[in-house]
Amino acid sequence: MTHPLLGLAPLSAARFASIEDRVARLLGTTQDVVIMQGEALLPLEGAIRGTAGPGTTALNVITGPYGQTFGDWLRDCGATVIDLAVPFHTAVTAGQIREALARNPEIGFVSLVHAEAATGNTNPVAEIGAVVREHGALFYLDAVASVGAEPVLVDAWGVDLCVIGAQKAMGGPAGVSAVSVSERAWSRMAANPGAPRRSYLSLLDWKERWVDAGRRALPHAPAQLEMLALEACLAEIEAVGLDTVTARHASAAAATR
Repeated sequence: MTHPLLGLAPLSAARFASIEDRVARLLGTTQDVVIMQGEALLPLEGAIRGTAGPGTTALNVITGPYGQTFGDWLRDCGATVIDLAVPFHTAVTAGQIREALARNPEIGFVSLVHAEAATGNTNPVAEIGAVVREHGALFYLDAVASVGAEPVLVDAWGVDLCVIGAQKAMGGPAGVSAVSVSERAWSRMAANPGAPRRSYLSLLDWKERWVDAGRRALPHAPAQLEMLALEACLAEIEAVGLDTVTARHASAAAATR
């Protein structure tokens, strides 16, 4: 008997784009969504290197290990970084963000992790997003651990760059990830001379060769099995409803306390 994964037809550009559209619906966004062919560290780093550089002042919120990594990337890009660190067993508050922005009005970039996989804490992104939007800074969010377990509302929260991965609460593979990109973020990248180009980290390459070209021809061979697995994860969430999926995670979390 032939294995169903043998002899698969190539993944078409139209199907790839349809999966991106389903990710956009999951995130509640009308922004461009780019699926990247690698673990979530790929778009996490690519988004920072695309938007930050000399002249950028960034507020980097550290509520766990990933915030420390984001600070390292920002400094490596030449950005001036102001770290706001809280004990790892706590969450940052919107009030703390507001105070940091008031002390440093030059801040134009804010990086935050939504849910910390290492600690189980969740930061109040809706309230923080309102503060960041009022200040006018670009808002970068790591929602890798939260998507599927918590609501992630990109447009409602004013998130400019939201990165997700399939391997945690979505129950999918680690080899595929996605990032939503606002028009403000695209403009920031286009104006950044240090943004990666002709690189696996380059979101601008994706915009030029894929998004702006009408998503008619993929710029490279897609990771077919990972894309099909992501599609299956999205289909399962859509079939039972996101509220049901998040309720399952909440019940499982409560049972372990």
